Amino acid sequence: MSEAQVIMFGLIFLRMIAFVVSSVVFGSGNISVPIKILLAVVFSMVVMPAIHISGAEAARLTEDLVLLSAREVAVGLSLGFLTRLFFFAVGMTGELISVSIGLGQAQIFNPMLGQNSNTVEQFYNTIATLIFFAVNGHHMLVTGIAQSYELIPLAQLKFNVGPMAEMAGFVQDMMVMAIKMCAPIIGAILITNIAMGVLGRAVPQINVLVTSMPVTLMLGFVLMFICIPLLVMEMNGILDLTQTKMLLVMKALAF
Repeated sequence: MSEAQVIMFGLIFLRMIAFVVSSVVFGSGNISVPIKILLAVVFSMVVMPAIHISGAEAARLTEDLVLLSAREVAVGLSLGFLTRLFFFAVGMTGELISVSIGLGQAQIFNPMLGQNSNTVEQFYNTIATLIFFAVNGHHMLVTGIAQSYELIPLAQLKFNVGPMAEMAGFVQDMMVMAIKMCAPIIGAILITNIAMGVLGRAVPQINVLVTSMPVTLMLGFVLMFICIPLLVMEMNGILDLTQTKMLLVMKALAF
């Protein structure tokens, strides 16, 4: 291998390892660091034969190696961050619902995020994981990072704020979808709490504090299962939006 080929492989690897570490599936805490490095090396070896650079671009690889390396890491981290927003939106939905039904303090360890999360959030994350693999979301990740080398060439040294605006808009969209997924349940729980408050004022003999907790808990569980079809539909919409936003961010990085 020539010097230019070695540098090119190193740049490809930097983008790959940044994406693998920050993405939602490959960056999971359940996958050890050596396996992540091996995945990045394998992906780099697969992608490298499809990348062709001219003599002038090869010379630029050596001249601007530090800046190009920083750019490749930034591209990989940006694309990996976008893939995580899907599960962040689902987790936000579970968090809001759990607080509304009184399970905000019921915490268990979430291996995908590497931190504690409440039981409702874990339940929603499990459904999201099943949907993610059922619709070949992991294939979407590999295809997206491979396609990034077509839209964002290695020897192109450009920095702009366009991707930041796209990512900020995507975060906003994720928050809106998270609220849409939990709004029916939270709204029903709010109406129930208001009704229990009115009942407590009308019939002081009833201990509303003791009575309302099992009522809201049972109602929350029933509504969660009733709303599963809506949840699945919204999650599919989020995955489609994620794929679209990844393409828009890559195009913004390229110009």
